Amino acid sequence: MTLDLPTISLVALSATAILGLLLCYIWWREQTSALIGWWGVAQLVMASGIAFAGAAAFSKTPSLTVFGQSLMLLAGAIQWIAVREFEGRKVNPLWVAIWPCAFVIVAAAGIAASFDDRLIVACTALGILHLLAAVELTRERGEPLLSRWPATFLLLAVGLCYLAWMPLIITMPIRAVGLIYASKWIGAVVLIALLGRIALAFVVLALVKERQEVQQRRFALTDALTGLPNRRALFEAAAALGEQARMTRGAPIAVLVFDLDHFKKINDTYGHRLGDRVLQLFSDTLSERLAAESILGRLGGEEFAAIIPGADLEAATVQAESVRVEFAQTAADIDGLPVASTVSIGIASCDDMDCDIGALFHRADCALYAAKQLGRNRVHVIGAGEAMDDDETGLEAHVLPPRWFTDAQMPPQARTIRRYRGSADAA
Repeated sequence: MTLDLPTISLVALSATAILGLLLCYIWWREQTSALIGWWGVAQLVMASGIAFAGAAAFSKTPSLTVFGQSLMLLAGAIQWIAVREFEGRKVNPLWVAIWPCAFVIVAAAGIAASFDDRLIVACTALGILHLLAAVELTRERGEPLLSRWPATFLLLAVGLCYLAWMPLIITMPIRAVGLIYASKWIGAVVLIALLGRIALAFVVLALVKERQEVQQRRFALTDALTGLPNRRALFEAAAALGEQARMTRGAPIAVLVFDLDHFKKINDTYGHRLGDRVLQLFSDTLSERLAAESILGRLGGEEFAAIIPGADLEAATVQAESVRVEFAQTAADIDGLPVASTVSIGIASCDDMDCDIGALFHRADCALYAAKQLGRNRVHVIGAGEAMDDDETGLEAHVLPPRWFTDAQMPPQARTIRRYRGSADAA
């Protein structure tokens, strides 16, 4: 069976309208991303443009053609602005209105007097709008979205298809709206455009879903109060960095463990809301004072940690001291209250090719314990050759994941916890 152009146009109109309704329904039901909703609105506007263009062909009314083509340009502009908003860039609603309004002005002023001239202008504008949307997707914000590239490719392909129609218009002109159904090529390009819209709709859904998955993982690895990586994220990064350190052979790594002094007393005296402010203030101090390549994290409660690639003991001590001094100054008075919060810091570093991040955390934890024993509000370092008294520290049992300790390396408190958990699991 051969499909004539009126049938193809009806199929394109129906499929585009259904696609728009489906996308709008998905957005209304899930309220996930405005990109889905605006993309659905664009398909409904495009379907309206196809309807007016079809009506113009039957009634041989050029003004209806101009209106239908302006609606198609409005749909393309909505898609471009939707992608721009999805990428977090500034959006001006006037940019949406400029395209269809400019087309109507060009047609009314007689600049594009013939049907073929108006079709060339409309196809060129639609091609440019799709190319602009593709460019927006290439300017990524550091998100590892694999669907970004299929979406970019499809937008480029559809945009180039619109531009490729111009040679057809020039070599096989339609001349008048009433002759459109006699065209030998318009049916094929209508069908190609429909397939491009359907493919883009599916890729848009995939793009939004992938961003949701990335955000959910980010939330799972981020401390909600401070915005720093949480314990799980910190140790995942530490494990990866340990593997990298063994491969680079000799690059120093420093581990810093922080504990806010008398934090429970601050909560009891001033309340948990101000205690949260103290934690946020300290996380800001860490981000400002430590090197940009540092891996920061909140271990839980008032405990934080940092891993500084490329830092030896001396460099790490300088950075830790700047954190201590800055925090003592900024937390001395908060909202007019004499909080006077301080921090104790333990540091360990290694430059061995077989650097064990777990052992570094253990040594830094012991250094932290020593700092607290010596009066708090100080930085303490345990050098590579300095002995540690494991019997005196009780912090590392909950700071380090159990897989980073052998029974021989564990302090007595941690061995007790492991045995207790093991017996509980067996029971």
